[in-house]
Amino acid sequence: MKPKDIAIQPFLDSRHGLCPGCGSAIAMAHIQSIVSQLLPSGKIKKIRSMVIPASCWSIGSGFDGVSFIGTNLVHTPFIAAATVGEGISIMSKRRDANNDEITIVWAGDGASFDIGLGLLSGAAIRNADILYVINDNQTYGNTGAQESGATPEGAKTQTSPLGKEIAQKDILEIMMAHKIPYYASIALSVTTLDDFYAKVRRAADQSGFRCLHLLSVCPPGWKCDAAKTPDLSELAVQTRAFPLVEVIDGRLRLTKPKREKPIEEFLKHQKRFDGIIDSSEILREFQKQIGNRWDYLLRLEEITNSLH
Repeated sequence: MKPKDIAIQPFLDSRHGLCPGCGSAIAMAHIQSIVSQLLPSGKIKKIRSMVIPASCWSIGSGFDGVSFIGTNLVHTPFIAAATVGEGISIMSKRRDANNDEITIVWAGDGASFDIGLGLLSGAAIRNADILYVINDNQTYGNTGAQESGATPEGAKTQTSPLGKEIAQKDILEIMMAHKIPYYASIALSVTTLDDFYAKVRRAADQSGFRCLHLLSVCPPGWKCDAAKTPDLSELAVQTRAFPLVEVIDGRLRLTKPKREKPIEEFLKHQKRFDGIIDSSEILREFQKQIGNRWDYLLRLEEITNSLH
C-alpha cells in the first residue's frame, strides 16, 4: 500500500491548542490514519488509547473530559507514560486476547530521553505490547524551550543561551541495548513519505515493544519560520543531521538520502544555531561530527547484519 492509497482521517479536532506549523500535529494525523487502515498482515487495528504525558500535547490533545484527537485519551505525569500504556495494553488483552487494539504512547523527548527514561527502560525490557512514539522536538517545548537530552550540541535554549555544551543522548543505542523487536527513526516530508509510511505500518503490525523516534519541527523552539516545517524535516535527513534508521530484531538498516546537502543548509534556517553558522571553524567541526556519526552507523549496519 502506497501513501497515496491511505486516506488521512480527521482525528485531530480544529480546537487543538498546538502552534502553527507544529510538525508533531501533522505527524500525529498521519500516524493515526496509517495505524487505523489495512496493514501488511491484513489486519485493521483500532487505537485503544493514546497515552500522553506532560507536554505540549497536554494542552493540544484535550481537557475536561474532551478529547481533541479522535481517540480515547489518557493524560499522565511526565514520568509515567510508558508504564500506564503497558497497563492499558495488558488489561485490553485480558478482556479479549484476540482483539486487534493498539495502545500508543505519545511522549516528548523530555519524557523519553530524561524524566521518564527509567520507566521507558522498564517497559522496553519487559517487551510491553505498546507502540511508543518519541515526539522529539529537541527541547522542553511546553514550558518555553529549555534544554533536554535530545537538544543538539550548540543549540540555544532558555537554559543554554550561549548554546548547549554537551552532546545529545543516543536514544538509538539505548533502545538497541534493550533488544526490542522494532525501532525506527522517522521524519515527515515529501521526500521521506514512503519511508515514513512503511516504518509506521511495520511498527503497528508487530507486537511487543515498538519505538518510533519522530523528528518534530518546533517553530517556537527552533526559532524558525512555521511555513518551513516540511522543508526543515527534509533538510534534517538530507544533511544527515537526523539519520533514518530501522532496527528489526537487532539488524540495523540505514536509509541513505537520495540527495545529500551540507549541514549548513539545515542550520541556517534556525536562529537557535546562530552561534554555529557565524563561525566557519565551528561549522566545519559540526560537519565533521555529522560525518563521523554517519560512518559509525554504516559500520553498525554492517556488523549487526553480519551477526544475524
